[in-house]
Amino acid sequence: MANWDVAVMAMALLSALGFLIADGEKKRVRFIQAMRRCLLRMNDIIRYEQPALPELLRRIELHATPQERELTRILHASAARLEQCASPQLMLLFAGESARLPGYGVLSEEDRSAFERVLGELGRTGLAEQLRLIDEADERLRAREEILRAEAGKRAQLIRTLGLTGGAAAFLILI
Repeated sequence: MANWDVAVMAMALLSALGFLIADGEKKRVRFIQAMRRCLLRMNDIIRYEQPALPELLRRIELHATPQERELTRILHASAARLEQCASPQLMLLFAGESARLPGYGVLSEEDRSAFERVLGELGRTGLAEQLRLIDEADERLRAREEILRAEAGKRAQLIRTLGLTGGAAAFLILI
């Protein structure tokens, strides 16, 4: 009877592990979505309020997902450091802050480039140019999100299947 309990526990554990890992595959997609919502919010704030750059970053308040909360923390920390610098470069400050947070590290260079390129130009160009850059970055992120969503879905399905298969194999071996 003890082998039966161990076999069931092993099967459940391996299956759950497969589902947990598969959920992690979607983190990149969620971060891209958080970046797109951030760009949309920046667009609205710049278009209608035209605040100074540190104030713009502080006004970004996204809290619906863990990725949005993390992105908001990075932007707020960058705004605080931006005010303390004699010769501020937002992109460098953002890169320094994002390196401290492990969740942002799930993104590849290609995933981050469109968003970070906009940060490098904010406050340097005119209103129309900034809005155009934000729109272009959002379009690149939308295309990247579609690609990642398709890839992540396939990988997640494979990982879930492997977890279930591994769980079933462990069950059969242990009984």
